[in-house]
Amino acid sequence: MKMAWVTINVLCVVLVLAGPAVAGEVYTWTDADGNIHITDRPPKDSTQVDSVIRYSKPAETATTPDPAPQFDSTEMQQLNKQLKRLKERKTQLEKTIVENQASIAAAEKDAAYYRKRSGSYARRNEKSIERQLVVLNNNLTTYQNDLRYVEEDIAEAEKRLEAIELNRKRPGGEPEPSTPAN
Repeated sequence: MKMAWVTINVLCVVLVLAGPAVAGEVYTWTDADGNIHITDRPPKDSTQVDSVIRYSKPAETATTPDPAPQFDSTEMQQLNKQLKRLKERKTQLEKTIVENQASIAAAEKDAAYYRKRSGSYARRNEKSIERQLVVLNNNLTTYQNDLRYVEEDIAEAEKRLEAIELNRKRPGGEPEPSTPAN
């Protein structure tokens, strides 16, 4: 029965969209025999009506461009929180990159030391350090890519906040008090 209602509602929407673009209503009801009716006229017994969909052709929308989207302060607050988290992540990544670069420099120094030495102990340590260098360099690349993505996300969030501010200050509307970006 639920699937029938979904089908009926979808059919009603299709009829509304495909029908003439004038104001009107679409009525759906089930008669005593269980037949489903979808028409633009109500049944004689109005208690049978299962649903009514009202529609109209908005003339002004066809000729004027869509107005700028309305944003509420909760969206702005969420963007400010997201921006704060992104900036914290950026700071953390920058710190991690610096630490990783210092580890790479130290490992390269150690590898150079063992290259000057002779013996199996020195070669074993040199190979171990070279494997560490591969991992450290891979990690550095990953951190740098993450930093680039975070910076892109920050730029996107700042653009979105700027768009919200411009939208709030457009003519005909009182600007709302702004929330500070943290």
